[in-house]
Amino acid sequence: MHAAVLYNRDRRFAGLVLDMLRREADLIIADNEPYFVSDATDYTIPRHGEARGLPHVEIEIRQDLVSDGTGQAQWARRITQALRDAERAFFSPAAPP
Repeated sequence: MHAAVLYNRDRRFAGLVLDMLRREADLIIADNEPYFVSDATDYTIPRHGEARGLPHVEIEIRQDLVSDGTGQAQWARRITQALRDAERAFFSPAAPP
């Protein structure tokens, strides 16, 4: 596994980010595993994302993939593009409420 997309109850934005990251066929991007978000173990997503109705996602990246500048730059570009595309899809008129 290269990375994971994590969420709690509201999967709408996280699901879009997951889809965007999975466009790269050679990457294995997990869906809410091996970790998951819960009210008992996490604060930011339940309190600041869900409670306020904000689009949110948590992304875990395998540490050896970002241990040097090249990996950091590659993942920064990858995540930036995934977030931009997910934001566009989330706020498009055809997006679900």
